[in-house]
Amino acid sequence: MKFIYLACIALLLLLSGCYDDKGNYDYNPLNRIEIESFNVPKTYYLGDKIEIKPVLNFAIDSIEDHLLFEWTILGNKKIYSHDLSYIADTLGNGNIVLCVKDTLNNIEYTQYTDCNIKTEYEAEGYMILSKGANNESLLSYIKVTDNPNYSSKTGEGETNYYTCKDYYNIYHITNNESMGRGPLKLLQHFRSANTENGSEVGAFWIFQEEPGCIDISGVSFQKDVTLASQFMDGMPDGFKAHDMVDMTWSTFVIGEDGTMYSRKKETEYLFNSGLFLNNIVTFEEDGNIYPVSGKGVVHHRYKTAGYTLFHEKTLNRFLLMTDGSQQNGGQILSPGILGDNIYTPKDAARIDNLGDMEMICCGANRVSWGNRFYAILKAKDGTFYSYTFDMGDTFFGRSPDVEKVEQKELPATTQTTLSSIINGSSKNLFKVGYANTEYMSGSVNNKQLLDYVLITKDNELYLLERKSGDIILYDSFDATITSIDTEVYNAWIAGIGLENGEFHIMEMTNAGYTKEHPRRMYSSETDFGEIVDIRFKNGADWQ
Repeated sequence: MKFIYLACIALLLLLSGCYDDKGNYDYNPLNRIEIESFNVPKTYYLGDKIEIKPVLNFAIDSIEDHLLFEWTILGNKKIYSHDLSYIADTLGNGNIVLCVKDTLNNIEYTQYTDCNIKTEYEAEGYMILSKGANNESLLSYIKVTDNPNYSSKTGEGETNYYTCKDYYNIYHITNNESMGRGPLKLLQHFRSANTENGSEVGAFWIFQEEPGCIDISGVSFQKDVTLASQFMDGMPDGFKAHDMVDMTWSTFVIGEDGTMYSRKKETEYLFNSGLFLNNIVTFEEDGNIYPVSGKGVVHHRYKTAGYTLFHEKTLNRFLLMTDGSQQNGGQILSPGILGDNIYTPKDAARIDNLGDMEMICCGANRVSWGNRFYAILKAKDGTFYSYTFDMGDTFFGRSPDVEKVEQKELPATTQTTLSSIINGSSKNLFKVGYANTEYMSGSVNNKQLLDYVLITKDNELYLLERKSGDIILYDSFDATITSIDTEVYNAWIAGIGLENGEFHIMEMTNAGYTKEHPRRMYSSETDFGEIVDIRFKNGADWQ
């Protein structure tokens, strides 16, 4: 009983003490800090300067004397400074973390951003194949990175979306040897991504006369394999490789005369697997076997289609190189034709027999359910027509069906211009930009896209607007145009290579079309030698 009594007294004293102590402490408001999000790029390349100036918002005052700043880069590199200025010297993918320590109150505040540091050559850019002294094959590279001063609004900032850096003769630099002689063509090819290879960019086939076609890495530019080593029984006698269609499961290599050989890949996760058969590719229909020429191939980057279209010049018709699956790839098939009611007008040239029409050019652009193809045909009387048709995707070995074929006579002014351009003596190149404003957003970087075809006449570059059929002189240069590339997402820029070694990047948007922005976005000061071919390299997979 006495114990209980004493315990009650102690409890009362304790409560009394707590009550009396109330208000004995001075409670100062806490000057909390908020670090704003970092508005910086997520991807950098070795040698790039990473700069971040943190913005701190304080609850009361902005005195920083008692603050310590610690930056952590990719989990291990530590830098102690208010602002970050760091030359990227380590490959990796992770975060940049800023920790601000309030030493008065022993509180830490953090902010972070994603960071991926890649090799210097892994950036997007233009690959340039050119001819040097004594017909030497030269491979150069222009790295393009986002320009922080770019603005899509006229009069605000710079109109050049990219910052460009030239690497002349990069193959010799990275391999310490000459690549070869007699440059012909270059082609980027891909592999399906998985957890082991998702960060790499596509590889490049380099076609040349001597010592022949080679494949190089798109990351290091190191030589990988030769085309000759990829044939089951060695390179066929007299075969001179000039082009290629390299898809997910099948590859068709095309000779100078159009002859084709094919292989099926053993896996979709390697750039090269399986071997080419030494049997010439043929097309069989109604019990007849025809040799086929791959010269009229319509190159595009679309993985989802399950095929590549080509115009077979001897038969004057469209055929398909199939790729839907490992089992069904590697065939030559005719597109499916669902009767004559698909043609407008009713006497339009037929997909499986273009008749007396001459194929001038053909290209692809992506729509939501498949591919749309745009061609220019020329009748015997010299009249030019646009020729459009749609085909869906296929993955099961059957041919996709052709839908909605439309043939239109081009406007009278365009007829006159095309007749002067395609005159039989001038050098002509054609490139169908694969942007489709009906399917795509219609704009890129706040600029309206164009549905266009680029056509050259010697040193002149013309743009034909696909919807209206109107054609304008877009630019003229100091030398003959030898190569065009528009294989950039949305086709909003075009690379132009010249015979005199000049290289230019053109803006192919409505702002360029109307001259609101300069049409020449970038002109290199490097003399690359006579440019033979160019390709924009981006990504490791098909688009």
